[in-house]
Amino acid sequence: MPVSMLSRIVPLALALTLLPASAATLAQTSFSSTAPLPDSSQEGRDAALQDALARLLVRITGRRGAAELADRFPPATSIVRQFRVINGGRLEAQFDEPLVRRVLEEAGEGIWEGGRTGLYLWLVVNDGERWLFRPVGFADTPPQAMNVRNVFSGALSQTFEEVSALRGIEIDFAPVPERQAAGQCAEKLWIGDFACLPDDDDRLMVLGRVAVPGALEDIEWRLREDGFWRTVWTSDAAEAVHRVTDMLAERFMASQGPVRSYVLQVAPVPNLEAYASLKEGLNSLQEVREWQVQGAAGDELRLRITTRTAESPLREALASLGITFELTRTGT
Repeated sequence: MPVSMLSRIVPLALALTLLPASAATLAQTSFSSTAPLPDSSQEGRDAALQDALARLLVRITGRRGAAELADRFPPATSIVRQFRVINGGRLEAQFDEPLVRRVLEEAGEGIWEGGRTGLYLWLVVNDGERWLFRPVGFADTPPQAMNVRNVFSGALSQTFEEVSALRGIEIDFAPVPERQAAGQCAEKLWIGDFACLPDDDDRLMVLGRVAVPGALEDIEWRLREDGFWRTVWTSDAAEAVHRVTDMLAERFMASQGPVRSYVLQVAPVPNLEAYASLKEGLNSLQEVREWQVQGAAGDELRLRITTRTAESPLREALASLGITFELTRTGT
């Protein structure tokens, strides 16, 4: 963090008061975040604040690896506006929005603004008797007759709650129809007949199938979008939500994120064959919006590229071309 920026920040750590859960609720803002509170010591609170900042960066940028950006900020204790303990073991903190925006802009990161499409999630569980998953605690979830269902549902309930909060995505779970109809629907979904699913093309639908007892990391997932089933993959529940959220964030940034300009220097580009290969590679990258050659010196080629992608994933995309390059940001 540059000294000039640090000098503009008034340290707040000594003035902060840890508010109890009964105190006034924090202002509802996208720049608040929660994190586990290790203990009630000063060190525990400081660690929780730093964790909350990292989680905030993941949520507002839409990028899983954004927690690493916390290193570009002053200590979380100096940029938090207020915080409190909630639910006994978690800390909720509200951070300085103008400063967070400014640092992310300087880092070349976009912010995933506005409302987000939720996920409509169905999960068919086969423990010898196929049934539809519902998280523990849902008011309309009927009492479970088998202990394996309670254990399974409890573990996944916590997983979905944690990843939903981390990524800022709301998950709506399969409604519980009349018991016989639910059983019939689960049977059909297990064999790949999706006719019993609601006809809702306005939001993403994710369907998982898993056998219990079994490995919860090996759930088969399918994604329905615009009425079509497009993707099949195998992962645990958290990865499924991460994967779909990554897709939504990338789409937002590709269409509505800030346009950034960079100078790209590539070497060596010794001949027309190498240039043709570079051209083909750049044209294949969805991260590169436009590009044009600005000049050449020896076997080094200088290009100007524009993108809506943040700098870190842009560098990763360029590196996938197997080229040696330097990237310098020139503006937004």
